[in-house]
Amino acid sequence: MSAAYTLILFAFVIVLMVVMISKWKVHAAFGILIAALILAIGLGTPWNKIEGIINNGFAGTIKSVGIVIMLGCTMGTVLEKTGAAVKITQTAIKIFGEKYIVWAIALSAFILGIPIWADTCVILLIPIVSMIALKTKRSMMSLGTTLYMGSLITASLVPPTPGPVSAAALLHVPLGNAILWGLIVAVPSTIAATLYCLTLKEQVLPKDEYVQSEKEDKQAELPSLFNSMMPIVFPLILIVANTVAASMIPKTPVANFLSFIGSPLAALLTGCLLTLPLTGEKWKSKLVLNDWVDLSLKDAAMPIIVTGMGGVLAIFIKNAKVAEEIAKGVVGMGFPGILIPIIIAALIHVITGSNALGVMTAAALVEPLLDAIGVSPTAAFLACGTGALMFKHANSSGFWVTVTMSNMDVRQGIRAVGGGSTVAGFTGALVTIIFHFMGII
Repeated sequence: MSAAYTLILFAFVIVLMVVMISKWKVHAAFGILIAALILAIGLGTPWNKIEGIINNGFAGTIKSVGIVIMLGCTMGTVLEKTGAAVKITQTAIKIFGEKYIVWAIALSAFILGIPIWADTCVILLIPIVSMIALKTKRSMMSLGTTLYMGSLITASLVPPTPGPVSAAALLHVPLGNAILWGLIVAVPSTIAATLYCLTLKEQVLPKDEYVQSEKEDKQAELPSLFNSMMPIVFPLILIVANTVAASMIPKTPVANFLSFIGSPLAALLTGCLLTLPLTGEKWKSKLVLNDWVDLSLKDAAMPIIVTGMGGVLAIFIKNAKVAEEIAKGVVGMGFPGILIPIIIAALIHVITGSNALGVMTAAALVEPLLDAIGVSPTAAFLACGTGALMFKHANSSGFWVTVTMSNMDVRQGIRAVGGGSTVAGFTGALVTIIFHFMGII
C-alpha cells in the first residue's frame, strides 16, 4: 500500500467526518465512528479484527476519563443550581469596584469556566451583567462578550471541563500537568480577550427581562464564598500537589498518599462532596442526590462517548503509519510541527462550531503524530485547546446564547464574540509556540 494512497485516504476520511458532523448534522459520535470504519476498511484491516480494534480503542481511552468527566459535570451542576456561581461573581464585583467591573466579570467567568460549560455561565450570570450594564452605562456588547470569553477560555484549556479532560486523556498528559499549563496559558488569553472587549464601545442596552429578573432574584439567599469556592479550588490543589510530589519527592510516603487523594478520581469526588454544604438542608433529598446527578450524567454522556470514539480513530491512524508520512512532508516543507494541532483544532472548531469537539478531535488526530513532528503531549494539549478557541461564529450555540442574551445583532456578535475568541485563541497559541521553541514544554 503506497504512502500516497494512505495519505489520500486519511485526508478523505477527515474531510468526510467534518462534513458529516457540520453539514449533514450527524452526531459527532457516529461521524467519528463511521470515519474510523472507512479508514479501517480502506487500509485493508482484516474483517474479523475490526470490531476488536474498535472496542480496544474505545475502552482504552475512556477507562481513564469516563468517571472524571462524570464527577466534573456533577460538581458543575451543583454549583449552578445552588447559586454558588452567582456568589463568586458578586464577590468579584465587590472587590474590583465599578471602575474595573469588566475585569471582575472576566475573573469570575474565568473561575466558573473550569467546572461549568461556558454557555451555562452566560445563562446563569447574564441577569447580573445586564444590571451592571444598566448601572454603569456600559455596552452589553462589551460586558456580555467578556462574560463568555472568560468562561470559554478555561472551558477549553483547564480540566475538569470535559473538553480538556478528554484531550489530556487522549494525549496521555497527566491531569495535574494539564491543569497547571492550562491555567498558565489561559491567563494571558483571558487578559488579551478582556482588553479586546474594552474596545467594544458601540452602545447595546441590556434586555429588560434580565434586568427585572436580577431585581427579583436579588433577595435570594446565596451560599458563602468559602463554600462556593472550595469545590473548585480544593480538588485542583490536590491534583497539583500530587503532580508536584511525584516530581520532587517520588516514592516517599507523602507522595504515595498524594498519589491517591490527588488522583483525578479522588480529588473530583472530594469536590462533589464539598458541594453538599451548598445545598443546605436539601442535601439528603432525592432532588440533590438523584435528580441533579441524573442531569449531570446526561451532560457527561456526550463527551465520554465522543472521547472514546476519538480513541478508536486514533488507533487506526497509528496502525496506518500515517504519522511517518505526514512527518516527512512537514520536515520537507520546513513547516513547524507545533502548528499542526493548532490548525486542526481551529478548522474543526470553525467548521463545526464546537470548541469541545475541536479540542477532543484534534487531540485524537495528532496523538499518533507527536513523535514524528517533534511535539510533546503537553504542547499538543495546549495547541489543541488554543486552536479550538479561534473565531466563534454563527454555527455555535455559545455564540447565539451570548449574542441573543446580550441583545446584540449578528454583525455586532461577529465583531464581539468572533473577534474576542480569535484574539484569545491567537494569544494562547502564540504563548504555546514560544514555550515549545524555548523547550519549556
